[in-house]
Amino acid sequence: MTAPPGTPSRPSGRERGGQVDIRQIQYFTTIVREGSFSRAARKLYVGQPALSKQIQALERELGVELLVRLPGGVRPTAAGARLDEMAQTLLSYVDDITSAVREAAASLAGTVRVGLSPSLVPALARHLEGRFADEHPQARIEIVEALPMFLAEWVEEGRLDLGVFTHQPGHANAHLSFAVVGSDEMLLVARPGTLADVGDHVTPGDLHPIRLVLTPGFRDLVRARVGLGEVCDDIRSRTDSIHMVRDLVVRGEYHSVLPYVFVRDDLEAAVLDAVPFAPALERQLVAVTRAGRQPSPAVRAVTEMVRVRLGELAALRDAARSAS
Repeated sequence: MTAPPGTPSRPSGRERGGQVDIRQIQYFTTIVREGSFSRAARKLYVGQPALSKQIQALERELGVELLVRLPGGVRPTAAGARLDEMAQTLLSYVDDITSAVREAAASLAGTVRVGLSPSLVPALARHLEGRFADEHPQARIEIVEALPMFLAEWVEEGRLDLGVFTHQPGHANAHLSFAVVGSDEMLLVARPGTLADVGDHVTPGDLHPIRLVLTPGFRDLVRARVGLGEVCDDIRSRTDSIHMVRDLVVRGEYHSVLPYVFVRDDLEAAVLDAVPFAPALERQLVAVTRAGRQPSPAVRAVTEMVRVRLGELAALRDAARSAS
């Protein structure tokens, strides 16, 4: 059909380069509900001239007249009524986007890659796997065991979502975020029956005649303790493997200083004996994530599980000590 002479041609949808703005749709539906530009402007906190320009732009974009201006207000044309009908579904969907996105962000799904230092694996690995599976069946946890230096590097590189290990004072990294999740007591450990001369608590003087084997990290921790530094130079054996240290102690070849959570099962089974330091020698445990990035809900859930578990183990330690 040919348009009457003088009728301005409207570009087709393919020729128009603009896009319908959600805000214009919202303005339009408000005008229809209120039946007036002035009332809609007040409700939207928008100037009436600006509101009129937005509707004119929407009509140009769609190529149709949407509103009939009347002395007492406005009413939608047939095209406008159809747009208003469709807009209700569209705007309802738009309103759901925020809550849906937040719900998806808050849901615990996918895989969380967690790195634990070897001294924490016996106390945390199986506990975290079981509890995480029970509480968050849609998610999965992968646990990697490695020395803290490697865990920190892998967290920084994004290969791990979370690392949990001993924090050494003075060791900082601008690319990592550290959150304290608990502390753990370091104990002098040996085969049963070999600590009778030490007494109820360890003092620096007690360590001089003892053959010690320590991992480098725990050697530094002991060295940092006031009054214990001179003993460290007499340590005859060092190894990176805390499991090898434990085996050497179980065989009776050496004593060592090891964390409670690592030797807890051996103490309960009477495979090892232990004496605390006075004052207590503790290590600080941290949950490490990449700096500048908000940890995911799953990572926060694992971090809280670690915090709770370490608190439970500390309570068990104190209860056992009070009962003995």
